[in-house]
Amino acid sequence: HETSLQQELNKRDIEHIVITGVQSEICIDATCRRAYSLGYDVTLVEDGHSTYDTTLLSASQIIKHHNDIIGEWFADLKKAQIIEF
Repeated sequence: HETSLQQELNKRDIEHIVITGVQSEICIDATCRRAYSLGYDVTLVEDGHSTYDTTLLSASQIIKHHNDIIGEWFADLKKAQIIEF
């Protein structure tokens, strides 16, 4: 958890972060919320994160839920095929 990532982003004047990865309900959720709280412009790749089925919800339900919540409050949602760097 204690990395130099924020210092590196600041050093390079990066203001926009595009987020992908696993695990939607842990790493993706926490990263989007933290980046937003630090003032970054956040894009979550809505088809670019994943997770595992649980005893309560399927992976697709968890992903949809997090896309809905994060997209409403903390990030812009975009599909991978439309993102350009």
